[in-house]
Parts: sequence; structure tokens; C-alpha cells
Amino acid sequence: MSKTLKEIYEYDLIEDDGIDYTVDEWFNTIMEKTKDQLSVADVSRMLRQKICSRIAIKRAIEMLSDDPFTGEMFEGQLMFNLYKGKEKYLKLFYTQMAPVLEKAGLMAKCHKFGSNEEKEEYMSVIAKFAQKIKEATT
Repeated sequence: MSKTLKEIYEYDLIEDDGIDYTVDEWFNTIMEKTKDQLSVADVSRMLRQKICSRIAIKRAIEMLSDDPFTGEMFEGQLMFNLYKGKEKYLKLFYTQMAPVLEKAGLMAKCHKFGSNEEKEEYMSVIAKFAQKIKEATT
């Protein structure tokens, strides 16, 4: 059985002090989940907040391998959030990310985006991401 994020990172949950903090509530919720239970929304937010980055990056790569256009609020959002992820950990996964970017680039050529602007933005993120990986690995 998979461990929860709380068990992996040995975090304590944030105690309720009577004030409603949505971020604290969300943090406690994800700490009770296993890696496989994390949703696209969870992973996107983890990447944006730079929380539990290693697990967020691993899970994002898995999700993007299945669907390179997945996102919480717009197509390709997870790819964008991953690109902006914590570089210290992201660079550890560059070799796993390269084939995902290649697949995403090929699929994007025939994917029906909402607009040309969306397609250009997505292709730009893929190109920048690929360039970042190339510069770091050569």
C-alpha cells in the first residue's frame, strides 16, 4: 500500500486555530492522500506553491504522459505549472520529461486548441522547456 504524503515527508497536519484558512485546509487534505490519489488540481497547486515538489513533479510527468494537454483551468496548464516548478527538483527529472515534451509537441500539431493564441502559448512553453533541458544536459 502506498504511503500518504504525510508519511513520506513526516509532516504534521496544520492544527485548526479557529480561523478558516483555505490553504491550510487544502494542505491537510493533500497530506492525507497517496501520490496516486492526487488530482490534476492538487498537483497544479503543489507546483505553484512549491510544496512537496518531488512528488508533484513525478505525478505531473505521469499525468502529462497520459494527456499532455491536461489542466485544471485551461488546456496545458499542468505543463505550464511544471515548467515553472522548483528547478532544484525539476532538473532531477529532465531525462523523464524529454520524451513527454517530444510527444506533446507532436500531438500539439494536430490538436484542436480553443484559439491560435492558446496553441502558440503551449508550443512556446514546450520549446522553452525543451531548451532548458537541452542546456542543462549538454
